[in-house]
Amino acid sequence: MAAYATVAELARVAVDGWDELAQFSTRNPQVTGDMLEQVYNDEPLDDLSLNTDAADGLAELTDTLENVSRYADTYLNQRYRELVPLALEHYQNTGLGYAVAVIALGRMYGIRQSEEMRKTIKAQEDYLRDLASGKASLDYTQPSTPEPSGRMTVVAKPSAFDWGGY
Repeated sequence: MAAYATVAELARVAVDGWDELAQFSTRNPQVTGDMLEQVYNDEPLDDLSLNTDAADGLAELTDTLENVSRYADTYLNQRYRELVPLALEHYQNTGLGYAVAVIALGRMYGIRQSEEMRKTIKAQEDYLRDLASGKASLDYTQPSTPEPSGRMTVVAKPSAFDWGGY
């Protein structure tokens, strides 16, 4: 399954960007945010062990984004059942990628979330609820089937007004 957000989008919502992601995703303190970004952009590092550690960290970040995307699907399935998992053209101009990235970052922080982060995560989960309820929408239009031409028949009760009483 493809995630609704990329690791680069996750880095954009992180306060310290790639450095913060490197701190959370790799076990090797020598892997910096710049190294993680370099490996993300398919530019190998000179040190093979650091390259492997950075690639493992990116895999962990991608797994987190995919898990949060599946979580988002639980909301989206209520309204967009025939489309889930969504193709890029259905959500690329919406806030879904941002919502997934923020929720993923919150999961990385765990219980160490600040009050501001909790509010931001709640706002993004509210956005997912709004998508499910129809208050917000994705970039998707329901295909319409034209009605066949024909006649319309209307049946109505007779008028209750007594015209003979005038």
